[in-house]
Amino acid sequence: AHENDPDLGGCQFSRMFEVTPQELIAGGLYKDLAKSCFPGRHRKVSLVLLAKSLGATPARADLRVSGSIAEAGDLISGGIGEGSTSLAK
Repeated sequence: AHENDPDLGGCQFSRMFEVTPQELIAGGLYKDLAKSCFPGRHRKVSLVLLAKSLGATPARADLRVSGSIAEAGDLISGGIGEGSTSLAK
């Protein structure tokens, strides 16, 4: 995950290319590895897309799952809300 929000210690992703050895970049280091987390109105969507890329699945409304992305979202960005995902299978 790459944090873009400067208020959370983030920076532009282009900075990674400035500080990463070219051999690693050429070898595909950032190809499928990097997922961006954007601030503001894009924050919730960024977290859901990150969770899905890590294997999260939609949470069922009738099932309370510990460690769900909705719970993590509450801690990180004030909650993801409906349509959240869960890391539990």
